[in-house]
Amino acid sequence: MIKAVLLDLDSSVPDHSGHQFAAAYRRAFAQRLEEQTGAKSADGIIHRAIQKLNGRRDIVSSNDEVMTSSIAADVNASVSDIQPLYQSSFEQTRGDASAAPDARQLVETLLDQGLAVAIVANPIYREAAIVQRLQWAGLGDFIASFAFLCASEYMHFAKADPAFYAELIARIGIEPDEALLVCDNRQNDFLPAETVGLHTWLLENGPALGALLEHVQIAGWQHRYSGRPLRESMLKPQFLGNLGALFGLLSEVKEHQWHQKPDPYEWSIVQILCHLAETETSVHQKRLQKILNVENPFIRALPPPGPDMPTCSDRPRDVAEDFREKRLSTLELIVETAPEDWLRPARHSIFGLTNLLEMAYFTAQHDRLHISQLCQTLGKCVDPV
Repeated sequence: MIKAVLLDLDSSVPDHSGHQFAAAYRRAFAQRLEEQTGAKSADGIIHRAIQKLNGRRDIVSSNDEVMTSSIAADVNASVSDIQPLYQSSFEQTRGDASAAPDARQLVETLLDQGLAVAIVANPIYREAAIVQRLQWAGLGDFIASFAFLCASEYMHFAKADPAFYAELIARIGIEPDEALLVCDNRQNDFLPAETVGLHTWLLENGPALGALLEHVQIAGWQHRYSGRPLRESMLKPQFLGNLGALFGLLSEVKEHQWHQKPDPYEWSIVQILCHLAETETSVHQKRLQKILNVENPFIRALPPPGPDMPTCSDRPRDVAEDFREKRLSTLELIVETAPEDWLRPARHSIFGLTNLLEMAYFTAQHDRLHISQLCQTLGKCVDPV
């Protein structure tokens, strides 16, 4: 069942080419960078900063932090000198932006159906720029209703990376097969999203939303989308994307919020982190290794800890880093698993007959459960659909 529709900003919202817009933005940014810093070949500097999003990442740093730091280092300036240039450059690229035909009615229809609607943007743009672009397209009055905007301050992967879509659905608080992505780029949008397990609607003839609008006006259309078969290729991007979503949320936590509980029967943010770090090795890794090493093992589920679970540390960021390191260790185990081992059987005290693939996927679902819990604690999530 679909719970969220993800609208690609470069294809399904504005009535102009996303490629033309991106090129105009790059030119304006390069010009401003040269004017303000005296840099030579500024376009090459910007290109190098964007390319760094495709390399190995620490996941803790957002796209914005990676790109801004790279540019600042190349032009021998401070990060605070570079950040204002983003918005001033963006304001030069308005052109003739307008909403694509049927875009407004589509958004209204989806929101009236109680669905979450998110805006998928190239995560090199900051939130202020995405908001401005939506306003230019005549959709500014919907901004507060959108579940999430994929801005560079919040995202940790390039758009063509499947982990980008895994991070996005974790931030919204849904499972991959509960999302429908509307896009027009097969290589950078359709295929990465399909890899993670999202449903997709490909606009192959430009921003033509009429057919989609007719589709979502059919009673019960959301229920026509069923769960996706599990594939081992889903695991790596989901494990990484969940980390990105977690650290994106943690970057917004204020010091006084770490130990606060939204309810006496709920966990604090520190308790959530302690649980993730502790279970990564004692439950998730141990379970996967047992299935790999024992023939058809029985796996007993541990009773869930209660609301009074002890806090494992008074240094929550250290706990988050501990979880990150343990998760990367789990990821190595996943990557090194032979294709023929994914269907190794096991018996679980709750799930019954299962296999290695299902148990590994459950780890990703466990992440999202607690990321959503953390998000709700911070008040950064839409209410569950």
